[in-house]
Amino acid sequence: MGKVWCGLLSVLPVPNTPIVNCDPVKSIVMLQGMGNNERGWARLVSTFGRVVLIQQGMIQHVEVWENKKQIFNGPETSVVRTRKFDEGTFSLLTFLRSLARFREQMLDTKADVVIASNYNMGLAAIWLRFRGKTRRVVVMVTDHLPVRGSFIVRLHRRITTALTRFAARHADEVWSVSPRIPASQENPKNFVVPICLDDNQVPAGQREEIGYIGFPSPDHALEILFDVARRHNLRLNIIGQSPYLDSIRAQAPAGTVFHGTLNDPVKINEILARCFCGYAVYRNTGAQSYSYYGIPSKTFYYFASNTPVVTTNTAHFTQNIEKFGVGRVVEPQPEQIEAAVLQLKEHFQQYYDAIQHFRQTWNAAVEQFHQERFSEL
Repeated sequence: MGKVWCGLLSVLPVPNTPIVNCDPVKSIVMLQGMGNNERGWARLVSTFGRVVLIQQGMIQHVEVWENKKQIFNGPETSVVRTRKFDEGTFSLLTFLRSLARFREQMLDTKADVVIASNYNMGLAAIWLRFRGKTRRVVVMVTDHLPVRGSFIVRLHRRITTALTRFAARHADEVWSVSPRIPASQENPKNFVVPICLDDNQVPAGQREEIGYIGFPSPDHALEILFDVARRHNLRLNIIGQSPYLDSIRAQAPAGTVFHGTLNDPVKINEILARCFCGYAVYRNTGAQSYSYYGIPSKTFYYFASNTPVVTTNTAHFTQNIEKFGVGRVVEPQPEQIEAAVLQLKEHFQQYYDAIQHFRQTWNAAVEQFHQERFSEL
């Protein structure tokens, strides 16, 4: 069985990576996706030990961190071509790739903790613990997909929900990004983890543009953004790519810059540093939307560049936007969106200063959470 398993792993693409020798107090492996400030999170976690961050999503990527310093930054290998197969097989490729990347990084070294995102990487971490490759497993649950849509979609979501519950039940701890995610309740040791807010040290400057980052869908109301930008001669930056975006690209005002999919935080920051507004509107704000259960990850990109946000009351995190004055929360109506965008432009310095204060308050809670959890793991 071991030879068969190794044979499966050996056929998967392996990016160029260093041999990792885990000497510090804790050896921590993070099996994560993309979009929740994983790099900033890895930097924070590296204060508790050596961190190997293995990212799976549209790309494969590996980084190594020690004492808040990145000591290795691997190449980004696209896996877009196999995404549909991966989804259709309940993330089998992500499961196998996670094991392969762990094997090549850790060799015969045992990890102290594996922090794994969702059921696909969570099951990989549980398998590694079964094989004696890690001492503890934390499953991080980042979303919940309500059972709705066609028969095939409903069936797929029922199965993935069951897999998520199984992974949560068999983890040592469950960290969820929102108290609304039901699967986290499968484990008595469940905690809501605050996501670290990065600080790219971007000055206020003269900002005249609007930024959007994400996987464009009809739910994101980009047509409304296009109309607002056209009426007020505002330049748009669209970071992300999807078939839906291709279908509405012609509606964008002249001068809109389509950057495609980006994972490089430096390039993303260069774009958002020119923006007075980050756009995070959702048409569907109720419990039937998956966004209701997760976190508005694009908002964390905006705040990292000190860019205030226009959003809707969708996620649990959204309650902090108006409370700390770091953006505007509106109904997904054109008039409200337009008024909010113009307000951010007129009073940008006020919102910029509020983000500075919010980051300090929020990240203090983030550090306290991790200190408490790693003292027990």
